[in-house]
Amino acid sequence: MNNFLVITITILVSILLTMVTFALGPFAPDWILLVMIYWALALPTNANLYTSWFVGLLADVAYGSILGINALTYTVIGYLIIKAYRFLRYMTIYQQTIIIFLLLFLKETFNMWINLILDTNDFSYGDYYWKTLTSAIAWPIIFYSLRSIRRKYNVI
Repeated sequence: MNNFLVITITILVSILLTMVTFALGPFAPDWILLVMIYWALALPTNANLYTSWFVGLLADVAYGSILGINALTYTVIGYLIIKAYRFLRYMTIYQQTIIIFLLLFLKETFNMWINLILDTNDFSYGDYYWKTLTSAIAWPIIFYSLRSIRRKYNVI
């Protein structure tokens, strides 16, 4: 199967997972970002910064946020992952989970900062970082699922 097709299908499935888990509120993992991080880590040449930016725009539409906020944060996180992928690939899954937690914490802090600047107070401070914790917990599931898909369809 085509590499582009497999990556696109998994990103679309992550958008559907995001919409399904809207009912969890602040406890819903950031499925879209986790899938984007996996592909940037696994295939840094195929899932480049343009892919991160486009996936961020799709996340803006899916979340109903201001257009460009997630595109910017996804691009920054994609850049950090692509620059450090040689280092991150050889970490254990638990070490990767800690790094993912820190990156998601950075993303949520940046989004909160932008929302405070734009004065869109649609959040409470107590619930804002739950998404970071649940996403970090979901990282091993995403990692092993997408790795099995990548091996099954020989995505290189």
